[in-house]
Order: sequence, then C-alpha cells, then structure tokens
Amino acid sequence: MFRMNLFVIIAMLAFVSGCVTTPVVNYSGENQQLKTQVNSLETQLNQLKQENFQLRQQLQQQAAVKKEVRMPNASEIQAALKKAGFYKGPVDGQIGTQTKESIKKFQEANKINPDGVVGSKTWQLLLRYLEK
Repeated sequence: MFRMNLFVIIAMLAFVSGCVTTPVVNYSGENQQLKTQVNSLETQLNQLKQENFQLRQQLQQQAAVKKEVRMPNASEIQAALKKAGFYKGPVDGQIGTQTKESIKKFQEANKINPDGVVGSKTWQLLLRYLEK
C-alpha cells in the first residue's frame, strides 16, 4: 500500500510538473528591430561627433586669423560720417568741432558712449559706410 501511494504521488507530481510549463515566446523579431534602431542611433551619433569636430576646427581657424583693425585718418572719418548722413561739412582732414559733434551723434545713434572719439567700435561701424 505504501508503494502504491508513493507511486500515485510520483505519478501526480510528474503530471502536474508537466502541465505547468513556461510558454515559449519568440523575441527574435523584436530584438532585431531594437538592434537596427541602436545601429541607426550610433550612426547618427558618429555623424554628429564628426560634425562637431569639424565645427570646432573651423572655430579654431577663425580665432587664429586675427583681423587687423587699422585706425582711420581724419579724412576717412569725415568721409564715412558724410556717407552715413551725420556730417555735412567738407572732407578736409581736420577733426574740428563739427566733426566731433558728428561723431557724437553717430555714436548716440549706434548706442555707443558718445565721447566724440573714434575708437575701434565706432570705426568698425563707420567703416561699413566707406566700403559701400
């Protein structure tokens, strides 16, 4: 009888353990799709890194090239002020009262401290009128 009960218990355990199995799920399609997305993102990242590198090189090259700012003579200042519409007098190469007042008005119009002196900021703006 004991053997019979033991046999029944073993048979029942075998039956129950065979019924409770983990279902097989195939993730290979989803895995492949994710791998494709990762590869695409890695490619984009590498392209952005390369673009970043190139832009940094361009920035360094531009910083290395220094623009030489040559300060103007009185005639150039007067001519630029005249073209900008701030000076009405003759271009005589003399910085007099009329020229200084014109410089101040130009500086005020361009939101620069109106000191009547043509410094680098004022000249950079005035130079545009000479180059036109």
